[in-house]
Amino acid sequence: MKILSRYFLKEFFKYFFLILIGMTVILLVAEFFDKMDEFYTNKSSIYLVFQYLLLQAPKSLLLVTPVASLLSILFTVGIASKWKETVAIRAAGGSLKKLFSSFLLLGIVISVSVLIFSETLAPLATRKAAWIRNIKILKKSPKITYREGALWLKGLDGSLIRIRDFVENKNKVLKISIFILSPSFEIQKRIEAEEAEWIDNRWKLKNATVFDFNNDTKRHKALIYTGLEEPNIFREEMRKPGEMNFSELYAYYKRLENAGFKNLKYIVELYGKLAYPTVNFVMILFGVALALNARLGGGLRAAGLGLVVIIGYWLVLSISLSLGNTGTVSPALAPWIGPVVFGITGGYMFVRIKE
Repeated sequence: MKILSRYFLKEFFKYFFLILIGMTVILLVAEFFDKMDEFYTNKSSIYLVFQYLLLQAPKSLLLVTPVASLLSILFTVGIASKWKETVAIRAAGGSLKKLFSSFLLLGIVISVSVLIFSETLAPLATRKAAWIRNIKILKKSPKITYREGALWLKGLDGSLIRIRDFVENKNKVLKISIFILSPSFEIQKRIEAEEAEWIDNRWKLKNATVFDFNNDTKRHKALIYTGLEEPNIFREEMRKPGEMNFSELYAYYKRLENAGFKNLKYIVELYGKLAYPTVNFVMILFGVALALNARLGGGLRAAGLGLVVIIGYWLVLSISLSLGNTGTVSPALAPWIGPVVFGITGGYMFVRIKE
């Protein structure tokens, strides 16, 4: 059985890497055509375009790994059925269910590997790709700098502004400090406010204190400030959830939560980083059960059903994430609905496999 296990594992990895690389290339080609107008308009060099697409590859790999896991196990068992290899194993007294149970351990290994990959290389590459697109290709000048755990930017009036966090769904910034400088770059005033909110196309500072080094200190419950750009500047330049790993996103979310703001989208994204890698195990479990289930046709016919499974999974995932983002279901639970539902279904089918 060990020889057969090694043989089928070799076949699995052959299909796995072919599908993984093939689908990743397809996604990168689609990304190229999607951004082709930007490349052409800004006369980007071939090297720059290639560098951008290469840095997009880790994100694409994460997207297609569950599909590669499912289709690979279906092709492995399906072709074995076509060439009567499964019949020969049964005739020799072997157990197909026991033989392919080793693939469940492989599913765990792939899931753990994907989790590590998604927490290390993938966010770094995605972040670098975004930087190349904005700075090198679109030739935008960075307006926000991350330093000392805060956001720093230059105000429209020439002031220097420090902001702790931006609350995207509320159009608010937290713990804002504004340093108004003289022509000789000496600090004339400093304004400290607990938060600022974008209201009627302008920023309204709340509980602000104005430290005027030439006059007395003044406190204001509300103060209009026009030196800060519109909220879109933060949406465009701040790191997206896909550019952060679990610990970075968790730290950002906790800062907002401690300040009294709860963004459901960030909770969904946070737990999605843990739930998504488990899909690889679920797909291999589902694939083994589907391929060895004689009532479903088994073999190559199961490969066609595998496409239905993939479509069904992404449909369930999309609906559950939408429900989580709106608060209809718990945002911490929403990313787990798909893996749990398909995991239970696949497990039931696996137990019901008849030798």
